[in-house]
Amino acid sequence: MKSLFILQLVCCVITAMLALHLAMASLQVRWKVWRYEISRWILVASMLLFSVHYLLQMIHGLRAQGTDVGAAFNILFYTPVAFAITLSIINIDSTGNNVRRYCLRSMMAYILIAIAFGIGMFKNNSLHIGNMLYVMLGLFVASMAYFIFIIRKEANTRRQKLMENFGSDLISYVRYSQASLILLNLTAGLLPVAILFNTRWRN
Repeated sequence: MKSLFILQLVCCVITAMLALHLAMASLQVRWKVWRYEISRWILVASMLLFSVHYLLQMIHGLRAQGTDVGAAFNILFYTPVAFAITLSIINIDSTGNNVRRYCLRSMMAYILIAIAFGIGMFKNNSLHIGNMLYVMLGLFVASMAYFIFIIRKEANTRRQKLMENFGSDLISYVRYSQASLILLNLTAGLLPVAILFNTRWRN
């Protein structure tokens, strides 16, 4: 069994287990808050989408067809996953207008990415989309930068509200939340780097 297939299988199982863990955690909550539950199920959907991504990679051997094909499909799946994770975070405290504005901008960005992929397929008549991959990557980088920015903005707003209302009583919670978001932002920031410098493209 090839190492690439094993890696994809492990990632598929892990993301599926994360989705199951998030779903089962809902059963342990006695008093449910609808905003938190919506965010929970958005996270479940994002992990399931991750699992589907790895499953398709294994079944159709997309990554084995070329690094450019693998990169294109990674962008097509990583973007909505990052969108869903960010949405689950800002949904907790943001107003409905902010959430709708975020959703509209994110969907427009993904539509542009999908259009770039479609144009590349039409021009090259294959999954090797040539230079359109760099267009997809540019849009993906811009999208990830926006996701990181909006998370930081909402986290700072939430921290300010907590400090104003509760003072130092919740300082440990604020620090824990900040550390978690920093790790999330670092992971999001490394995704474009991993896709771009994974290996050489095939035109």
